[in-house]
Amino acid sequence: MSDIMRILILFIVIAAIVSSGCTQLVTSPQQAGGKGPNPPPEETRAALQHIMDTGIHTAGIPGAVVDIATPRWTWNSAAGNASPITGEKAQPNMRFLIASVSKTFTSVAVQKLAEEKKLSLDDPIERWLPADLVQKIPNGRVITIRQLLDHTSGIADYDENSIILKEYQNPDVPVTYQAAMDQGLRASPLYPPGTNYTYSNVNYILLTLIIDNAAGVPYEDYVTRNIFVPAGMNDTFIMETNHIPGPHMTATQRGENGTYVDFSNLYVQFDRGAGDIVSTPADLNRFHRALREGKLISKSSFATMEKPSPQSRDQGYGLGYMTGFNAASNLTLQGHGGGYPGSFTLWDYLPEKDTYVTLNLNSADMSTDNLKLVRTALLTYLKNGTYQ
Repeated sequence: MSDIMRILILFIVIAAIVSSGCTQLVTSPQQAGGKGPNPPPEETRAALQHIMDTGIHTAGIPGAVVDIATPRWTWNSAAGNASPITGEKAQPNMRFLIASVSKTFTSVAVQKLAEEKKLSLDDPIERWLPADLVQKIPNGRVITIRQLLDHTSGIADYDENSIILKEYQNPDVPVTYQAAMDQGLRASPLYPPGTNYTYSNVNYILLTLIIDNAAGVPYEDYVTRNIFVPAGMNDTFIMETNHIPGPHMTATQRGENGTYVDFSNLYVQFDRGAGDIVSTPADLNRFHRALREGKLISKSSFATMEKPSPQSRDQGYGLGYMTGFNAASNLTLQGHGGGYPGSFTLWDYLPEKDTYVTLNLNSADMSTDNLKLVRTALLTYLKNGTYQ
């Protein structure tokens, strides 16, 4: 087995954990995405930076960027290297591919269209999809939009390893979302709609096609106009090329031979609506706050989003939004996770603390436990620390 395949197989394991969970100078408060307008006290700032610096060193992670927004202060920082290959230092608020956190944006777009009376969550998907596509979807005449959103449709996922390997071997030729979608549909159905839960990116690709039709504009335009702009997400965009412009965290993963592999410059068109957004920690916290405060959709629509389906059981998955308990820090966490080879995003809201935390790590160094080290240390400090 090649080193690339070993890396990709590990990525699938880590990404499943991330998606189901649920020293640099600090930037100015205007650049950060927090609630409180001030930076934290110096003692708190030093403690948090120490957690980041020692955490990535202990975990063997090249670098990380973070934004923490409490009711009193905002802290936006970085540690280590943006690229372990070039040695470029990580800087606060660098961009990165947010992977499956993109699903929350797609869900918000659908909720917005429902509020505009352009669709209903309980519409059968055949109402919004081309007839020839519906014929290819097992149970396509009975699956509802809601069942796509909460992953109870019975539609299988695509083979992400094979897609990324194909793109890595030929990085100038994108794998289309249609090809990825067809992979999942050929492996479907997994069960009758509404009877079980299986996390599938194909559900969210199909949702973008519904958004296209219901909104009358492409999904990309609708999300930009109705989410990015009103939330003030000036450093966020949908990735339609194979390059992230400007300073960014690379997506790098180390193989068994110790050499890092860079997955940053690949197309992600295959992940339309499921993992195709580039953002920053501060922008993601801006989005999270705007979402929870009713500035993007109504609070009743958000309540529908955050309610876990019974089928998802301990995954706590609602409509593109998750609720779970983190035993290591003794905290309830709400949000979503995102995993891409060499890039892992943890996007959390802590109800007990009314605090938002976005953390991106640019490698897991071949171990799922390493991701938990930095996150758990930060969360534990926020839970038990004497910060003000």
